[in-house]
Amino acid sequence: MYADKTKFIYDLARTQGAYFLSRPRRFGKTLLLSTFEALFSSPLESEGPETGLFSGLWLEKKIKELNAKGKKTLFDFNQTYPIIRLDMSGDTSTVDGFRESILKKLEVINRSEGLGLKITLPGADLSTIIQRMSEKYEKEVVVLVDEYDAAVSDNISNIDIAMNNRDTLKDFYSGFKNTDKYLRFVFVTGVTRYALMGLSSGLNHLVDLTFKSEYAGICGFTYRELDSCFKKHMKVALKKMKKSGDLRDTADLDFLRKQILRWYDGYSWDGKTRVLNPHSILNLFDNYIFSRYWVNTYPSKSFLSVLMDLMNKDPFNLIREELDKSTITELGVAEVGTLKPIPTLFQTGYLTVDTRLTSDTTEPNYLLKIPNWEIKSVNFDLFSDRLFELLKFDKQQQDDNFQKAINDMDELELTRIFNSLFSGLPAIHHVDNESCYFKILYGYCNQIKRLILPEIPESIGTPDLIVVFPNSLYAVIELKYNVGKIGDIRADTSTNAKEAVEEKSERIPADNLLLRKLANNALIAIRDKKYWAPFEKKAKKLVKIGIGVSYRGQCLALVGEPKDFS
Repeated sequence: MYADKTKFIYDLARTQGAYFLSRPRRFGKTLLLSTFEALFSSPLESEGPETGLFSGLWLEKKIKELNAKGKKTLFDFNQTYPIIRLDMSGDTSTVDGFRESILKKLEVINRSEGLGLKITLPGADLSTIIQRMSEKYEKEVVVLVDEYDAAVSDNISNIDIAMNNRDTLKDFYSGFKNTDKYLRFVFVTGVTRYALMGLSSGLNHLVDLTFKSEYAGICGFTYRELDSCFKKHMKVALKKMKKSGDLRDTADLDFLRKQILRWYDGYSWDGKTRVLNPHSILNLFDNYIFSRYWVNTYPSKSFLSVLMDLMNKDPFNLIREELDKSTITELGVAEVGTLKPIPTLFQTGYLTVDTRLTSDTTEPNYLLKIPNWEIKSVNFDLFSDRLFELLKFDKQQQDDNFQKAINDMDELELTRIFNSLFSGLPAIHHVDNESCYFKILYGYCNQIKRLILPEIPESIGTPDLIVVFPNSLYAVIELKYNVGKIGDIRADTSTNAKEAVEEKSERIPADNLLLRKLANNALIAIRDKKYWAPFEKKAKKLVKIGIGVSYRGQCLALVGEPKDFS
C-alpha cells in the first residue's frame, strides 16, 4: 500500500536545495528517499512517467497540468541526474568496523562510476566523488543519505563507541564542504539531530523540515489516507477479527477505526497534523490482530537504558497524561554523551507533540504526550517492574494471594492487598487524583500478567479493569477516589515537602463510612454500565469488586452487588 506523498516530493524537488528530516525508525524515510531517487533517475514525459512508478499519482497529474498550460518549473522533470545514495546503517558496533564500512560504500560508487580513485579518506573522497560525477555527467549531483546518525544512535549506551563514531561522521560529512556548485539536491534523514549540533559544518546548511507544518504529513498515514487507502482492508479486517473473537460481534467499521486510532494514532510534529504509525498499520492489515508491531522491532537494546533511566528517576514519568513543555531547541538537539531522556524519547517516537503553544519569544514551545496505546503499554510494563521493586513485592506470591482473595470473594483480604499496594509507595509518588491510583492498580495487575482492558477506554485513566485468572475466573474492578485531600507535590522533592505530606496524611483519619460509600458507588457503576456483559458467557465465575480510595492510599474493597447506604 502506497499513500500518495508526491506533492511533498514536487514541492521539494522543483528547487535546488539541501534538506534534513528527522522521524522515528520505520516511519517511511527510506521509501521517501526511494521516491526522490526514482524522480531524479527517470525522466517524466508529457504522457506520464516512463517507468510507470508515478502513474496516477499527484505528481503525474501536476506535470500534465503544467505541460498543458505551457508553464515551466525550476526543475526540468524531463532530465535525469547522477545520484549518490548512501545508507549509513550497518556495521556500527565497532569504531574500525564503521569506518571501514564507509570506505566500502564509497568504493562501490567509485568502481560503478569508473572514477579511478583510491579510496582512503572518507570526507575527502566523498567530496572528490561528488565533483568527479558532476564533471562526468556535466550535471549537478543528487545526494540521498539514509540513517545518517545510525552509528551514534545504535550506541547511545556505549559512550566511547558513540563518540568515536561521531568523529568518523564528522570527517565524512565534511566532504559536503565547498561542493554546493556540484549539487542539485541533497536530502538527509535520520532519527536524531546530532549533525545539526556539530557533527560537521558540512551539514550546517541543510534546511530542517522536522517541525515545519507544511511537511508534517510527509511520513506516516494521515486520517484521510487511512480512510481512503485502507477502506477495503478495514472491511476485511473487521470480518476476520470478529470471526477470531478479537472484536465483539456488534462491532462495526467505526468501532474498528476507533480501535486503530487508539493503538497507533497520535504522532505529530506541529501539534495540528496527526499521523498513524505506518509500520504498525501495515502489519495490522497483514495479521489482523492488534499488537505492538513497531515497539517490538527496535533493534538496539541500548535504547531501553534511556527508558529505564527515566523510569528509575520517577516511575510515573512515562505514564503521565501531560509532560512539561519543551522548546524546539530542547526537543531538536541531542548531545552525544549527555543525552537527556525527554528529547531522546521524542525523537525516537516514544513521545510526540500534543500542542504548540504561543510564545512571546521567537522559539515555539510544545506540550508533549505519549502518542498511543502501543507506547503506553510498553511504558506500563516498565512502570509495573519498577512498582514491584519499590514495594518489594514477590510476583508469584502476589498472584496467588490476589487470585485466592477474588475466588473467595474475601473483602477483608482484598482490602489488605489494595492498602498494601496504595499505601506502600513513598509519599512523593502520591498524587491527589483518581488517575494516580488507577495507574498503580493497573501497574499491579499488569505485573502479574492477568489484565484485560475494556475494548475502548475513553482514556488511559478509565477506572474499570477486567482481570482474568485460570479456570475462567473473571474479576470486574472499578475504583472511586475521594478528591481534595492534598495537592500534587511530586515536583517538589525537598525534605520539607515530604515532611509536610507525612504530617498532613497523618491528620487525615481513615473514614470507613466514606470509603465504603465510594466502593459502593464503584459497584453501582459496574452494575449500571454493565462492564461485565462482554465476558458473561466466557466466565465460569465473575466477581465484581468496587474500591474506595482516599488520600495516601487508604482504601476499602466491597465485593458483589451494591448495597443501600442512604
